[in-house]
Amino acid sequence: MGWRGGWVVSLLVVGVGCGGALPEEQAEAGLAQEPTFAPEVTAEGLCLPTGAGTQRVKAILPPSELGIPRFALGPDSFVDFKGTLHFAVNDEDGRRGLWRSTGTDAGTTQVKGFPATAGNWTPRLSQLTATPEQLFFMAPDAANGLELWVSDGTTANTRRVKDLTPGAEDSYLTHLTASGSTLVFFKETYDASASTTRFELWRSDGTAAGTVRVRDFGTGVDVSYLDAKQGNALLFFVRELQGATSLWRTDGTAAGTFQVKRLDAGPDTYPNDVRTTGALTLFKLDEPSGLSELWRTNGTAGGTLRLASFGSTRSMRVLGALGSYAYVTTTSFSTQYMVLYRVPLTGGNPEPVVTLPNDYASQGPAFPYIEGVSQVPGGRKLYFAVAIGSDGPAPRDTQLWVTNGTAAGTTLLRRPLSLSDEYSSPVYAAADNLVFFSAYETTGGIEPWVSNGTAAGTRRLKDIAAPAQGGSSYPREFFRLGSRVYFSAYDDTLNAQLWSSALSRTCLAPEDAQ
Repeated sequence: MGWRGGWVVSLLVVGVGCGGALPEEQAEAGLAQEPTFAPEVTAEGLCLPTGAGTQRVKAILPPSELGIPRFALGPDSFVDFKGTLHFAVNDEDGRRGLWRSTGTDAGTTQVKGFPATAGNWTPRLSQLTATPEQLFFMAPDAANGLELWVSDGTTANTRRVKDLTPGAEDSYLTHLTASGSTLVFFKETYDASASTTRFELWRSDGTAAGTVRVRDFGTGVDVSYLDAKQGNALLFFVRELQGATSLWRTDGTAAGTFQVKRLDAGPDTYPNDVRTTGALTLFKLDEPSGLSELWRTNGTAGGTLRLASFGSTRSMRVLGALGSYAYVTTTSFSTQYMVLYRVPLTGGNPEPVVTLPNDYASQGPAFPYIEGVSQVPGGRKLYFAVAIGSDGPAPRDTQLWVTNGTAAGTTLLRRPLSLSDEYSSPVYAAADNLVFFSAYETTGGIEPWVSNGTAAGTRRLKDIAAPAQGGSSYPREFFRLGSRVYFSAYDDTLNAQLWSSALSRTCLAPEDAQ
């Protein structure tokens, strides 16, 4: 079976695997600290959500037959389409569905259902991508396989756009991105006889006639799975086989598809950690020597600059931008300590901000690495999850941090998060001073948590899964739309269902907030 979907290179794999012990079997003594709650108002005027305001929206899926809560399928691919939540539901029996919700049980309905296809595996309904008037997504049917579909939010006007790979064979489409009212995407076709993948850039206006190829990149390049959205343009990376790596952009037209800048002569240089903040995208290039380069781009040749380089004795990860600086972490391979650095967005020497503690640095394998990063557009804070590796598949420790770019403003909010190698905590900044995540407690398992960016204002949102259901709800897919944050959680229905937490501007006293 050939490789598909761009390149992925891992320079360091620590604490990743399958079959490791679950958090309830791995919790370190003394880590499950109970924070006190301070009902602090966020910069947006929002109070911390409450347990009372966190409720199941609707039970959509029947009880899971898997019997493993962390693997249960639940609502996902959340998107805002015309001000209403739309999402995918993929059942274990192969049925698929496009759904919508107004945040109530009655207002949560299926837009279009798809029966299971023949065989033992039905492709997932996925990649929901909204333009102002149309919602595009990938969905399967038995006659045409996995193809591009479009909807205006009604059942009658939800239809397949085009059978891009004629017959029952699936189409492999990636990088679905809205460019104004047009969808741009890549069609990847693998040729098993030649062990090559052809990369074609397409656009669609939602009609068969208006779904056309923009450019054929051929089989002599790889298109990375990583990309960025800048205004109405898609930025993507193209690597010549055994050659240069370049940044490209497209607006879905032939004239608007071009190479922005050649980044490196190569060979075997790969982009990683692509993070967009407003009109600026940061990314790194990893070289075979172990050297890592920090880059920035605004989608123009002149605005695409190498900011700094980091040597092969440490691993560098990109967090994001705050003000006039880019922020990264580096972890020394020898000392196993992680350092937060800032780099001027105009280029210059990296400046250390703070060294994060590592209680296990002298105890054998204990390499810290970044598990997740989140920042609201234009935000003044960066939230990031740090895991500390071990000599087994599961990490020794997991921590949620926040930084405003200063040493004094870099704070540990919660430890531990999930200690499983099969489920990691999502980190989702719903506002500059409001972040949702999951964390572990010995008495409550893994449940949704919330923080206003202070240790005192960090607490469990709600204990959703009772001990009889395994003790953990494994929340996923946090997504803010209007005055609610939606997510998926395993509950007393014995499956992962749609939940939401109401955002409020009326603060409660600590004793009323639970």
